[in-house]
This record gives sequence, C-alpha cells and structure tokens, in this order.
Amino acid sequence: MRRRNGGFTLVELLVVIAIIGTLVALLLPAVQAARETARGNSCRNNIKQLLTALTNMDTTQKRLPGYINDVFDPASVGGANNRPQRGRRASWIVMCFPFMEQQPLWDLWSQDFINPVDARVAPPIEGLTCPSDQPDTINDPWLNYIGNCGQAYSENARDSAANGIFVDNSKNLDLRDANTDDGRETDPEIRMSLGNIPDGTSKTLIISESVQTWYYALEGDNATPEFEPGFIASSTEAKDTSPIVDEKHIFGFVWKNQPVGFERVNGDRNYDQIPEADIPMSMTEFATREPGSGAGVQRLYESYGFPSSNHPGVVNVAFCGGQVDTLAESIDPRIYAMLMTSNRNRSTLVGADGTTPERKLPEPSSSDY
Repeated sequence: MRRRNGGFTLVELLVVIAIIGTLVALLLPAVQAARETARGNSCRNNIKQLLTALTNMDTTQKRLPGYINDVFDPASVGGANNRPQRGRRASWIVMCFPFMEQQPLWDLWSQDFINPVDARVAPPIEGLTCPSDQPDTINDPWLNYIGNCGQAYSENARDSAANGIFVDNSKNLDLRDANTDDGRETDPEIRMSLGNIPDGTSKTLIISESVQTWYYALEGDNATPEFEPGFIASSTEAKDTSPIVDEKHIFGFVWKNQPVGFERVNGDRNYDQIPEADIPMSMTEFATREPGSGAGVQRLYESYGFPSSNHPGVVNVAFCGGQVDTLAESIDPRIYAMLMTSNRNRSTLVGADGTTPERKLPEPSSSDY
C-alpha cells in the first residue's frame, strides 16, 4: 500500500495565518494601551517627585522659588549699589536641586561662579522628561515639567501673587550682561508659599507637563549656544551671559482672560498653527513673545505657554495640596484659569463677559476638569 505523507493544504495555511493576524490585531491595541498606561504612570511619578521637592523647600525655607531666580556669590557684594556682582539666573527646577537628591549639582550652581555652565553643570536629568515625549537630542538638559506662572505677560506686565504660584525673583541687574532686562526688575520681590493660598491648595494648580518647553537652564547666545549663564572669561567678573529675558512661558504655564485659538490645554501640540519655517529652532527663539519679521509672521510663542502632552486627551498636573491628577483637553479655559489663581478675591481673572470678577464666579469642582 502507498503511504500518504500528512501536511497542511494551502487553504488551511491561509486560514491559520488569518486567525493569527486577527488575534494580533486584537491584542496590539491592548499592548499599546498598557504601554501608554505605564508611560502615564511614570510621568505622574515624575511630577509627584517635583511636587515633593517643592513641598520640602517650602517647609524648610518657608517659601517657594520663583520661575526665575538669582543665584549669587555672597563674597562678591560691592559696586555702586552694594549688591552681589557675581552670579547667574536659575530656573525653579535648579532651585529644587537640594531637595531632589541633586546636591552635588546644586553645589556647582551655587558655588562655582567662574567656570561656565556647561554639560557638567547642566546635564540631562531623567526625571525631568516625560516618557511619551522623547528628547530631540541626547545630553541636553531637556524639561517637560513647568510651573504655574499665572497670568500671561501680554495681558499684565506685572506679577501678582493672586494670579499664580511662581513669580519673577530675578531682580539684580548687576548679575546680567547688557540688554537682558525687561522692565520688571524694579518691581518689589514677591515671596510665595504653600501657606499663602487663600483659594485652598486642593483647588490650585502648581505643576503641569508640556511638550513645547525646552531646557531647565538658560541657553547661551548664538556664538556660544551652550548653557553658559553666569560666566565671562575673567577671574574678577561673572555675569549671566544668556540673551534670554525672563519670560513666563520658558519655565511655566500661563492663563489669559480672553484666550483665542490654540491658547488652551493641548491646544497646538504640533505647532500646526504657524508656518513650518517659523517653528522655533532654539530656546532663545522660543523665549520671545514679540512679532517676527515678514508679512503675516507672528512669533508669539508666549501663546504656547499652556499645558500640553502626548497622552491621549489629557495632561498630567499636580495641585498644591499634593494630589496628582489629569486635566482633560476639553476643559473650559475659564475653569482652567480659575484653577491657576491662588486668591480669587484679588486675581485679575474675569468671566466670559469680560467684566465679572472671579470672586463672583462659582468655584470649580473636580467634575469641571
């Protein structure tokens, strides 16, 4: 008798392949969802660690940092104004270094005023970037987390403790190179603390994520684009050489009384509202809020100073009370602004009619965001 060898027919193979393909297609979204959940959890953990650092700083020093601060050499006091002559500007992230297990890095920022701020002083820090927004280049001090800086400068040129949490605490012009002041340095210094929030810490935002910010250190000029604030090649003088002025949207997020277009949560994650040629290619360019040159070109990057993320439909945030939550990208801009003000009785936020002050508006609840 002839013996027949067993095997699959072509039809059977095609059926098996189709079944496997169907199973993979069904499984892939679940795998992607699980990965996104893991990335979201990691992002929220990063925010929680930053919030813990801010809380520890507030407990120890009875104050929160400004979104930009003066770090100076106390041995350099002198000059016509009897103020420190050596120092550099530092973001709120840098001021948190002693409270986020970065003491050696803080020592370089606060003690070495002669050597430049290079990769040694401004290295990449893993906990400052969101896993869903990979850095464009390696070895740069990328930053995905920003602080509540209150009302945008384009509406109100002065800081107010009632309008947010982080303020401009860089007031010593003797520490700067020429042409980096913006007119607000003569204003009184404002000190904020978690104990000075009349609206309640559970109703006031303090940290958000962003996919549009750049670095936690100020970039240098075009000739020396490295991170060199606080350095001039001289053993007797060390000033902040970065050409960037103290704009809120560099290290923070803002609100506006009458936001337009993409001025909202997750409003324009891909810069698709401006010509591709005008997308900022450096932190120095992004820092500006002035119109650019050319017909129809508006380089108003302050308008991108709103929370943003690569997480589907939401942005991870932290409240002053310690809770880490999410904001839906569909949140009403007015509710978003109300969650940013720290004192509704003195804030300059008004209702949709443009006249009703915030103190007369109903307080937002968790269901509103």
